[in-house]
Amino acid sequence: MKLSSYIDLIKVLPYKEQSFKTSKETWVKYCNKNKDFEKYYNSMFIQSTVEISRGDLFSMVGKEDFRDTIFSIILWGYPRNMRGNSFEIVLKNIEKLKELINGRNCFDENDFLEIRKQLNKTGIGLSTLSKILYFFEIQFSDVRSLILDSRIIDVIQYEKFDELKELRGITEFSKDKYYIRYIKTMGELSNKYKCEIDQLELFLFLFGNNLKTIV
Repeated sequence: MKLSSYIDLIKVLPYKEQSFKTSKETWVKYCNKNKDFEKYYNSMFIQSTVEISRGDLFSMVGKEDFRDTIFSIILWGYPRNMRGNSFEIVLKNIEKLKELINGRNCFDENDFLEIRKQLNKTGIGLSTLSKILYFFEIQFSDVRSLILDSRIIDVIQYEKFDELKELRGITEFSKDKYYIRYIKTMGELSNKYKCEIDQLELFLFLFGNNLKTIV
């Protein structure tokens, strides 16, 4: 199966409009754990649910408070809540994230590995970090960051698409090592097929595990 077979679809995917709804009830228990989040929660949840799009998040970066932007990224990325105590870990390490990311827009591979090393000690995983890097539009060697979560790793592992075969060694355990290669490969494909790199990632997320070649 080839990504090129679906390029007409990929080119029209409205990635900035992709949105998720999350409920007030899901996040209320964290208000007594972090005053910044409590303030954000009270201003955000005027109604019982809130809907956040990729476009909303891109617009927040650099204009809204760093903490509020991170909170919104988490609500978008994990609308049914994060696993276990993962969000509590994020709350405890907001200042660490700000120190590592805020105010910078370009990193090299060594920078990335150092960030991962420091965040591994906190328990913040690549799925969460990649969402933050993506919405802050952090670049690595002129290629923008992309989200890399377990759903996309599954698509790559099952070798659904010929163009991604060089990434087939990626697993939950090797994803840090493959992340830069992943975004470079996706960047090359977006240039080749003249689509947005975001559209390629969204296509893999939406359709990657739900397509079967007709023979």
